[in-house]
Amino acid sequence: MNLVELTAEEFERFCHLIYKVSGIKVPPTKRVMVSNRLRRRLRATNLNGFSEYYAFLTSPAGAAEMPHFLDEITTNETYFYRDVHHFDWFGQSFLPEMEQAARLRRRPKTLRVWSAAASTGEELYSLALRLAPMRPQFPGWQITLLGTDISNAVLATARAGSYDDRAVRLVKVEERQRYFDHDPAAQRWTLKPEIRSMATWKLHNLLAPMKDGPFDCVFIKNVLIYFDARSKQTVVNHLIESLAKGGYLVVGPTEGVYSMLGPLEKIKHWLYRRPAA
Repeated sequence: MNLVELTAEEFERFCHLIYKVSGIKVPPTKRVMVSNRLRRRLRATNLNGFSEYYAFLTSPAGAAEMPHFLDEITTNETYFYRDVHHFDWFGQSFLPEMEQAARLRRRPKTLRVWSAAASTGEELYSLALRLAPMRPQFPGWQITLLGTDISNAVLATARAGSYDDRAVRLVKVEERQRYFDHDPAAQRWTLKPEIRSMATWKLHNLLAPMKDGPFDCVFIKNVLIYFDARSKQTVVNHLIESLAKGGYLVVGPTEGVYSMLGPLEKIKHWLYRRPAA
């Protein structure tokens, strides 16, 4: 199969579909990228052209193809401890605050953290690595670390917990030795079961409400840059609704949602809190 690039009309139709399903705005400069990724699905489905694939994808018969389509289109690039000061805050400020509040009987011994659009899992596992050495300070606690994404493919990678050298480049040597198994020949670092077992993974579209809350802390980083103002506001509203009273929202530097977080108290330019009252 030797297909040319998507025509402008075909590209526009797929972009509209991507936006409708996921809220992601694909810029005109990404036509070649979308063409290349769609070719893989054409080969997998044995279809003869982009228009035929679009017709199949949007028909009742193509419902099972939609997750594979989204797996190809959504871009996922991350690594452990991206924006390391966020994880320093989590380990040095947030976790001690939660422990002290429970000790003073101001909150139950529960902790719920959500990594929204978790991609291949490095963000949530970074949180697990900060929590792991502090677990003795949380005896009898019910702790949930939830990672969600729209792509089944990246969630499968997250569950496996195996990463290349680049993904773990900011992880300290002592952490690698303690919490990872290393395969030098394959140049892979696989998290030990004790860390993988701390995480729960679930398919979720950010345009839909999150029903598993409320959460004491939500991370949403380096994803909303791909959304327009309307879909960003929808996502932000869902995030705010998912926060427990007094819960924290951690946002990435490129999200462009600061003007949409009105109900939340600004702590830092990347950290917001829902009022406790």
